[in-house]
Amino acid sequence: MTTRSNAPRWEFEWPNRNLILLSSMIFLLSIGEGLTAPAIPLFGLSLGARYWQLGLLMTGYGVAYAIMTMLAGRLSDYTGRKPLLMSSLVLSVIASLGYVLSRTINSLLVFRTVEGAGRGILWPVAEAAVADTVTAGDPGRAMGTFTAAYGFGVCLGALFNIFVTSSAGVRGGFAYYPLLSLIALILVIMGFKPAARGRRPVPAHSDREGWAVVRPLWPLGVISFAYAGFLYSIWALFSALAHTEGISNAGIGFLFTLFWGFRTVTFLLTPVFRSQLGSKLVLIAGLLLCCGGAGALLMGGTLLLLELAAILSGIGTGIVFPLCLILVSERTKKEDRGLGMGFLELCMGCGTVTQTSMAGFIGQWLGVAWTYLSIFVANVLAIAVSGFLFRQRDEAAPTGQ
Repeated sequence: MTTRSNAPRWEFEWPNRNLILLSSMIFLLSIGEGLTAPAIPLFGLSLGARYWQLGLLMTGYGVAYAIMTMLAGRLSDYTGRKPLLMSSLVLSVIASLGYVLSRTINSLLVFRTVEGAGRGILWPVAEAAVADTVTAGDPGRAMGTFTAAYGFGVCLGALFNIFVTSSAGVRGGFAYYPLLSLIALILVIMGFKPAARGRRPVPAHSDREGWAVVRPLWPLGVISFAYAGFLYSIWALFSALAHTEGISNAGIGFLFTLFWGFRTVTFLLTPVFRSQLGSKLVLIAGLLLCCGGAGALLMGGTLLLLELAAILSGIGTGIVFPLCLILVSERTKKEDRGLGMGFLELCMGCGTVTQTSMAGFIGQWLGVAWTYLSIFVANVLAIAVSGFLFRQRDEAAPTGQ
């Protein structure tokens, strides 16, 4: 019989209450995302939006997201994670109710922006809270569990969206999102236990210390910039692209389910691949797959190519996202982890803003087939930048103890 002393070096008390709660929280929210994200561009089209306006729906989301990440991650290092998690979920409840009530493209843009602000608080704080659950060793398993819960929820929501849109139209899934957000809020209020460790006093030279924390992370910032632009351009424009190719609403739901199914499985497998092959090889493979997915979307035109793009993009983004979280967790101390995650999510927010707006305008003026041109170029540049990341510290030992 295996004893506790023979456990793996990843020191983690299972079941860990906070990790289970955080995974449950993100699972509920991601079901709502899976229900609504494929429908939002189609809902916008039904309200008379032009293609560039669909890009602005995600741009508004991304601007609010980026602004809040600049504040939330570092603030949680001082105040604790729970108050900010609760604030983000309140904004999610407001935004999801707003989707139900929206009747114009402008009101839809307002509530999309509110949701972006909520997510800008949620992601860096939740990621730091997940990293806090690991007392020593490799954080990969905790991040894999959390991101897999996220991916599985979106996959389930997208699958359910197929049936909802077939019977109730593109807005059918919006009614479920407020309830899911409210349950997630109640879970955090009643169940999340703030960590005894991890807070720090406000330093006398916070700007200087903050720069010292984020400076070694700049290659990860560039990579996350490219990754987020690709991911959220799929959220913002993929369903509209498929719609112009004559794909039915049920077919669009299937494509999203395919994307998130492969992405979720990859979330779980990425820590395993990393332990066998190393971070550098796995990260570059993920970025190459993202390039392949963007290239398939550029060729477009057939359901088969869209299915190929969904599979390649799902695997590629499923590698890049958890691996970036793991690398930031390893390269920051516990008391600076909120800042590190906030920097990563800030770069993602900037990627979301610039690339989705650019993709929307490219699709409007050069044609839908060219929508993902800038996304493809950004991922190629990210591959080149990845070399700097591992030149600084090739497979470094964790520092976040």
